Amino acid sequence: MGLFDKLTKKEEPKKELGAGRKKDFKREVEVIPMEEDLLAKTITEPEVRYIKKIVVTSYSDLEKISEEVQAGNIIIADLTPLESKPEVLAKVVEQIKGITQALGGETAKIAKHEIKILITPPDIKIYKG
Repeated sequence: MGLFDKLTKKEEPKKELGAGRKKDFKREVEVIPMEEDLLAKTITEPEVRYIKKIVVTSYSDLEKISEEVQAGNIIIADLTPLESKPEVLAKVVEQIKGITQALGGETAKIAKHEIKILITPPDIKIYKG
């Protein structure tokens, strides 16, 4: 008989409670989920985030960018429609940088020949190496 044989030995029912009656003391225990277990499941579930492309054609698209960054999504802002209007393009880029800094996020240019900017929420950092 080994060490683990004693641990896995099955319990036998107790005998004789009264006048010849037998009763099985082995009972099923109902498992009730603890509040901590439920909290742990909700905490460990990954949060769904998206990478979204927004084509910026006017100042009204800046509100959409702000909402998406606040929701925790990563934005690729395509500014190529504003390429023909350099003064508007400069103001829009300045506004995007200001919004992103105010929200704690980061921005980076990602295309060499097109004007595209990557915008991330505060908990995602861009490595610029």
